[in-house]
Amino acid sequence: MKVKKKPYEIIISPEAENELNISKEFYDSKQENLGKGFVKEVDNTIDRIAENPEQFPKVKQKQVRKARVNRFPFGIYFAVKDNLINILAVFHYNRNPKKLNKRLK
Repeated sequence: MKVKKKPYEIIISPEAENELNISKEFYDSKQENLGKGFVKEVDNTIDRIAENPEQFPKVKQKQVRKARVNRFPFGIYFAVKDNLINILAVFHYNRNPKKLNKRLK
């Protein structure tokens, strides 16, 4: 028996897109093409989210889940409703979690 996967539409919030761009620029300033590698890992993580969002744990806010980005200290925080995945944050683990919690409420 084959189970057909539900196709999801991905929406990236302006805040998450801004965090991604700032982080890419930071990594590029540290080493050539490191920012490109960061974006690639974020893209790979978003692909994993789209394949099966329920595989990722829920965080304090019960409707929000977190996926870890490989090779970089970041989490992607997202919410799923029907066939829509909303990327809420691309958040560095060393940042103040209060800023994240405020946004996820």
